[in-house]
Amino acid sequence: AALESVQRGLKCSGFQSLNWLTVLYEELAPSKRAMPRVVIVTERNSGEVAIVLPLIVTKKRTLRVARMADLGVSDYGGPILGLAPLKKRRSIRRVWRAIRHALKDVDLIKLERMPAEIGGLPNPLVTRTGATPARHNGNVLTIETTVEEFLRSRGKKYRKEVERCARLWEKEGAPHFERATTPEAVARAYSVLEEQQLARHEALGSNYVLDQAAYRAFYERLVMDGTECDLGFLFTLEGNGQVIATLFGIVHDGTFTLLRISNGGDRWSHLSPGRLIVVEAMKYFVDRGVTRFDMGIGDYPFKRGFGVTEVPLYDLIVARDLAALPRAAFHRLKARARKNPRILALARRFMGPK
Repeated sequence: AALESVQRGLKCSGFQSLNWLTVLYEELAPSKRAMPRVVIVTERNSGEVAIVLPLIVTKKRTLRVARMADLGVSDYGGPILGLAPLKKRRSIRRVWRAIRHALKDVDLIKLERMPAEIGGLPNPLVTRTGATPARHNGNVLTIETTVEEFLRSRGKKYRKEVERCARLWEKEGAPHFERATTPEAVARAYSVLEEQQLARHEALGSNYVLDQAAYRAFYERLVMDGTECDLGFLFTLEGNGQVIATLFGIVHDGTFTLLRISNGGDRWSHLSPGRLIVVEAMKYFVDRGVTRFDMGIGDYPFKRGFGVTEVPLYDLIVARDLAALPRAAFHRLKARARKNPRILALARRFMGPK
């Protein structure tokens, strides 16, 4: 209710939008014993919203920690910004002082993976003392004209390979790409996405958490409710009546953000189905005026092939008392250690065993 009362007309990423946070707070936060906390800072004279922080408060051993409403499902953190950008240092200091005062009952503030710019406005929190580069960057690309022109710009070899896979797909018989929109189609497509992702992680022997009950409930509702309100977009790529690949993401403020992608395994590997479904989704969105594509965090060859531009992200970890000071200091050491292994060894010795 607090978010709904202030969010209209403000700037945020899709992960801080009202629809996203509603599902996260209602489905995922209770199962993780995370208490929702929304900090709203207003301008004293006009009463206009300056900044909103959608947070959760959790217990980490003996520490009470306030962090972005993330819980492992949001690529980006960050505040919700008022329409008037906060540029003056004095104003930013006052806003940050107000946020800290509202969180005086916590030991540690962790604001992670924040972009420097949100909705075209500068993010004032990345200027605060203690802000450090995050471990991961975002990966974004913009299609200026058509998808065909974009593929040509990637070079002859890349374009030819994409076209070859498209021809092979068409030869499979009954090639079909569509967005799932009815409850029945959404349920079917999401079921296949889950099955394909689980099979892949089992084959790799990797730790897969999204099949846990709490995450399944979150994504099932996000897919269903998100489709109804045009936040969520779930696509399938089919051939010979079989689902070759699935793709799920969200659209916010003219940007499609890729969240989950799956394929049918080795049987379809000659089609590069992951790349193929992304290209088809790009055509779908460009025809509808969405030209900015966010491939999410993490550095993978799949993303580099599309020629993404890295978007720096920042963490702001602040200790509110002496008990939390070692954790805040360790985080800053790690940020520096990514460029210096000797500092990393020192940081590990400083913190001791986990």
